[in-house]
Amino acid sequence: MSRPPHQPPRLLRGPFRGADAIASGQVSKSQLRGRSWRRLYPDVYVSAAMELTPVMRIQAAALWLPKDSVITGRSAAQLWGVQLGDEDTPVEALCATRVRVPPGLAIRIGRIPADEIAFRRGLVVTTPGHTAWEIGRALPQPEAIGWIDALARRKHLSNRELRAHADLHRGEPGSRRATLTLAQADARAESPPESRLRVAFATAGLPTPVPQFSVIIAGYFVARVDLAWPAWRFAVEYDGRWHADRAQLHRDRVRDRELSAAGWFVFHVTREDMHDMPRLVGQITALLRLRRDAIGA
Repeated sequence: MSRPPHQPPRLLRGPFRGADAIASGQVSKSQLRGRSWRRLYPDVYVSAAMELTPVMRIQAAALWLPKDSVITGRSAAQLWGVQLGDEDTPVEALCATRVRVPPGLAIRIGRIPADEIAFRRGLVVTTPGHTAWEIGRALPQPEAIGWIDALARRKHLSNRELRAHADLHRGEPGSRRATLTLAQADARAESPPESRLRVAFATAGLPTPVPQFSVIIAGYFVARVDLAWPAWRFAVEYDGRWHADRAQLHRDRVRDRELSAAGWFVFHVTREDMHDMPRLVGQITALLRLRRDAIGA
């Protein structure tokens, strides 16, 4: 029976620099090349037995990055608690000097004022407000708004605060896009698809719906809907995945019947519907117009 490879406990806490582990005698060069360790970035390793989380990947990147680097964008948002992204989401950082970028990193060259820098999980990151601005200027609005809404919800950022921060950076590269996106932010949203739908409706010229609206009739709570136009009792619900649980499916149907009995019309949107946003917005626009005419509001 072969003996399991030795893994020093200090190296099982998270990412580490290979050169430091070798210098301290914890592992050898040949051991690092074995199956017990996973190389994430140049000279940065982690135990192959550990689950590689987004935060761990960011911590590993920080070990490789120059000392004056700042974690920013979606990576900073993840450090502030936003649980979005996947293994294909690059680690985003800002460096003062140009470096050769390995796969899995997205680096911008520049500097950030000291009052827009904070510390999170032992790493240097952009503040929540500046993180939102960086996301807004770097990504197309449909992709950025979900991250910004989630960050605003997590860190209690008001739309007024976000717009004020955008004003501070007026004229910088990407500032116009950031300003337009931050103006649409709403911390009440609970998922990126809801955020995308809300912005798509506003872009199409529809009145902005209310996120996470509670339907209350005669003082009694009926349901909370993803997006609502209360004046026309029209709701949009995003169905992210089909419920295989028959009990949950039954509860959803009962909820829809209660909303209908209360005079509400509910339009369900699926993930597949989101692939053709112009068609979806057109359908809802037509139905909303009919609803408005019928109610007379």
